[in-house]
Amino acid sequence: MQLPPSNELKSIVKHYLFVESNDDEHSCYRFFSDGNPGIVFHFATPLIQNNNTNTLEQLQPRSFIYGQITHYNNITLNGRLSMLVAVLQPFGIHALLGVAASELNNAIVKLTDVFRQDASDLEDQLLGASSIDQLISFFERFLMKRLASINQVDQNLKNAVNIIYQNRGMVSVEDLIKVLPVTERQLERKFNHYIGSSPKKFTDIIRFQFFLKSLQNISFGKSLTEIIYAYGFYDQAHLNKYFKINTGLTPMQYKSGYNPSVINFMQVQ
Repeated sequence: MQLPPSNELKSIVKHYLFVESNDDEHSCYRFFSDGNPGIVFHFATPLIQNNNTNTLEQLQPRSFIYGQITHYNNITLNGRLSMLVAVLQPFGIHALLGVAASELNNAIVKLTDVFRQDASDLEDQLLGASSIDQLISFFERFLMKRLASINQVDQNLKNAVNIIYQNRGMVSVEDLIKVLPVTERQLERKFNHYIGSSPKKFTDIIRFQFFLKSLQNISFGKSLTEIIYAYGFYDQAHLNKYFKINTGLTPMQYKSGYNPSVINFMQVQ
């Protein structure tokens, strides 16, 4: 289930996701980048997260902040899944914490390590919530108290992000510097500092996210080949390679397990 933030918090929060499963058996999930950091709250069994080579295993905390993801993660669950995810704007890490976003790439940081007692109190409130609306209300009160200390984000960076989304990721770095008063080097620094990614990598991620949405909505008479070319892939082989590197799946594996509200988190066999 995907829900919007309040108007006051749209500059920080992109949307909320409430994800749950009543299946108590061992389950495997795949999580890959959508270009956004986030804050997660677990209300049942925390997830066990592995990198894409399964060489590093980490039990997710009850609540945590995660940064940009540069590779897909394999996630396992031994129990019931119930979690709230506040998906932040791409520059949300810097805005909330005032640090270079790249410092949190692929990182999981306990919310209590950042916000101390306030985060502990929030966890208790959320565990006692009686509805999804109340969950979001408690979390938004927590964020509203921090609005005065939100760090300002460079306007040229914001404009670049808007252009990328407006063009569904189908825009080059050269196109961006033609319309923004920055050099390529300055843009590179801004993206790494505020988002934690290069402009090229971020643009590729957004393009891929729009492609995934289109993949699920292929209309009658429109072939997969048309969509492949529309989003800048040379052919099916190019798409398959890109898919495998970024998700560890084939396009058809993804399509069969797709969740329309959480396109970068899905259960796998």
